[in-house]
Amino acid sequence: MEKRTRTATRNPERFSAGIQGRAYWCEVLAEGEVYGTRETVPYVLGTFQTISPKLALRWLQGEAERIADRLDPAPERSAWVKPWMQVGTVPVPDCPTEFRFWIEDPDEHHAARVQLKDGAPLSVVIPDKGCRFTLTVWPVAVSRPESIPTLPADDGQPTSPRQGRASHRKPRRSSGWFAPFL
Repeated sequence: MEKRTRTATRNPERFSAGIQGRAYWCEVLAEGEVYGTRETVPYVLGTFQTISPKLALRWLQGEAERIADRLDPAPERSAWVKPWMQVGTVPVPDCPTEFRFWIEDPDEHHAARVQLKDGAPLSVVIPDKGCRFTLTVWPVAVSRPESIPTLPADDGQPTSPRQGRASHRKPRRSSGWFAPFL
């Protein structure tokens, strides 16, 4: 079985010295052969965008856990697996086990967060029999608006559309206490 990999590649079109803001685009992709055609087709399982590398990694962890639980439910959380049925060690790590190892590795997540903060994309590839899952995060340059619209200044003029007319709303009660109905 292939080992999971983490790669970092720079894309000069996405990264420039004049980045004003940065967002992170996350994507979970499954690639597999279509039955009977020998054609490999990618399928997007989910996407997410955030402004924080920590939230991007947290979303990827959640997606990895969701995929692992769908492929092979965790034995310790399963209602139908009895304690005597559990195996102490897995002889060959499978795809759901690799997902769970990646989810629980704090050193891997710290290195990934540093990599994202430095502006490099992150890609974790976990192969399975007949399929390959790719968890990807890449920083995207976000331009901030040049002018932020503001509310008009209060010039002391009444805001009622009909001049000289009173408001149609009832005045508020002066008491701040709640009076329950009996």
